Amino acid sequence: MKSNSTLVTLANGIARSYSQIFFSTDYLFAIPLLLVSFIDFSTGMAGLISVFVATSVALAINLDKETISKGLYGFNALLVGLGLGYFYDINLTLVLLAAISGFFTLLVTITLQGVLGKYYLPFLSLPFVLSMWLVLSATWQLTSADVNQNSVYLLNKMFEIGGISLVKLHGWWSSHVTSNFINGYFMSLGSIFFQFNILAGVIVAVALLAYSRVGFTLSVIGYSVAYIAYLIFGLDITQLGYSYIGFNFILSAIAIGGYFYIPSLHSYLWAILVTPVIALVTTGMVGIFKTFGLPILSLPFNIVVLFFIYTLRFRLSASGISEVLIQEGKPELNLYSYKSFAKRFPNFGWTKMKLPFFGSWMVNQAHNGEYTHKGEWAHAWDFVIVDSDGKQFRNEGLIPDDYFCYGKNVIAPAEGEVVTVDDGIDDNPIGEINITKNWGNTVVIKHADNLYSKMSHLLKGSITVREGDRVKYGTKIGEVGNSGRSAYPHLHFQLQATEYIGSKTLKYPLASYLEDNVDIKTFDYPKLYQQVQNIETDSILLNTFKLRPGQTITWKVKEGANSRTVNWEVFITPLNKLYIQCSETKAKAYFDVDGVFFYFTHFEGDKQTLLYRFYLAAYRIPLAYINNLSVNDWFPVNKTFGGLKLYLHDFFAPFIQFLSTKYQTRITRKGSEFDTEGYQLFSIVTGYFLRKVLWVRSFSITVKTNNSLYFKDEQNEIEATCEL
Repeated sequence: MKSNSTLVTLANGIARSYSQIFFSTDYLFAIPLLLVSFIDFSTGMAGLISVFVATSVALAINLDKETISKGLYGFNALLVGLGLGYFYDINLTLVLLAAISGFFTLLVTITLQGVLGKYYLPFLSLPFVLSMWLVLSATWQLTSADVNQNSVYLLNKMFEIGGISLVKLHGWWSSHVTSNFINGYFMSLGSIFFQFNILAGVIVAVALLAYSRVGFTLSVIGYSVAYIAYLIFGLDITQLGYSYIGFNFILSAIAIGGYFYIPSLHSYLWAILVTPVIALVTTGMVGIFKTFGLPILSLPFNIVVLFFIYTLRFRLSASGISEVLIQEGKPELNLYSYKSFAKRFPNFGWTKMKLPFFGSWMVNQAHNGEYTHKGEWAHAWDFVIVDSDGKQFRNEGLIPDDYFCYGKNVIAPAEGEVVTVDDGIDDNPIGEINITKNWGNTVVIKHADNLYSKMSHLLKGSITVREGDRVKYGTKIGEVGNSGRSAYPHLHFQLQATEYIGSKTLKYPLASYLEDNVDIKTFDYPKLYQQVQNIETDSILLNTFKLRPGQTITWKVKEGANSRTVNWEVFITPLNKLYIQCSETKAKAYFDVDGVFFYFTHFEGDKQTLLYRFYLAAYRIPLAYINNLSVNDWFPVNKTFGGLKLYLHDFFAPFIQFLSTKYQTRITRKGSEFDTEGYQLFSIVTGYFLRKVLWVRSFSITVKTNNSLYFKDEQNEIEATCEL
């Protein structure tokens, strides 16, 4: 079994080394690129030998298998081998050179990975440049290496590949397509694989277009801007296609416009702006390295892209161009995942602050309040408890004890450290205020750098924490009083950037709360006169959807007259990402449970599986039952669309998205509040072109008290049951 695993990793690493030249791990994309490298047999063979040796050695010395499998340790060796095969004809000397060069390039790759990795920078194709220079300098002194002259006999080579038809096609192209721009573009693409002919460039262009519309568009943009720059500078335009220069602009545009940064109008503009810089750097380097007799290869691309990435790391904010944080290996995938994630979780990574009390309270004064929440202290809340008639007190409300909130527990709104405690201030008689001790008895808690919570007007002697105490959400810190500038009992709550009691407020949303007992709010701001409370999860829903690593789920599926069994298992990644995997198809659905919702974050694999249908149906499930609650969300476009629609959409997606998919679910109770039998969820998934509905899919999930699920795909008449 271990041997099979090693062979699979070896095969994957070799194949993906070809597509990795374009920052891809796609097998189908790799196939035509591998074939292109063999238009000249010596070039292709030397490249294959070199990448085979590099990948094999990486496995032998026990480097990370996932990195090997992605081709990251092989593509630089591949480029060196291709370069050797271009210069020298195939013989024993070339085989040995390619093997030795592959080994050496791997060593250079690992070293640069360590050096540049300290600054979180990619090594790109720098190992190829450095290794190629050294190897070329050495081979020029060898007498047993035969010069490869296949490029001189191009027509003979084409006849060998495609017969007389390909020769005629080449002749037609030469006589009809005379544009330096077009021919230079295809020559530049072919030269990436050391194939200096139009045929190679056309095949690479078609493969790139099939693989990524964003990548293809950027390749054209990068080359076009470079072409214009060369015309303006008065440089030799033929260098773009008939030397090692042209592909620098193509790869740079793809790297900046669509791979290391999310494809967008900003990334495209930066790709355009950087291209003339590369043209200038390229021209300067040609002059410098000509004296040493060395080609510049992809050095301009490496230097400018690395400088650009490193420079942007010093930005004060990430507005405009956005760096790819989780690399999915394809510009379109990065784009759709980013768009979806930004829309679904705009406050991802923020500290989850909750309300500092239990039960339902009313916002008596909100942000920019009528009385005291103004200026630097505008972003605060005052909370009180009211009865069904909207009154804050019983009797005449003449003493603090008459007020419903008086003496009620105040809790820590999130985990943190108590940094300030001020106690010992007497309550005010109703209607009077203490302007000497404005905030009254107060507790300040530090939750993160530049994020503190402050609860004020507490009851004298009720504070239960001391400075330096660690608290969790829900820890009692005191009770509501009427101290400080407080004419009647209420709780003052604010978030601030510093620890001092008089600090100005910070506009920061609450992570989740229930509004007016009908609507779940996430990362929002309670409004004036709203009834708000922390969300209490339903035990049935929470126990059902709180899936744990190692848990197995067996479904009995009925599809028409056919029945089958489907097995799932829950796993967790080294980065603590939970996912469900189908044992038969290996499809994966990543999910999270945040105490308010169960929701899916990503899907990969076969879209005909039960797991994919469940991913659609249970995309976001509330873990609290609220009568008449409806939950909305949006899918990544590529998870619900495909074919020609998505293909054409890819061209425009960095600027505007015409396609969208909306998710809606509502939950009903089975049985009564006091005798709940379970819940039923009805989900509708709708695909749109702008505002026009293209298709609708509906699902239902029944959750029972015995932790069993009943799932139904309404359109496909698929039913499934399981016990969790």
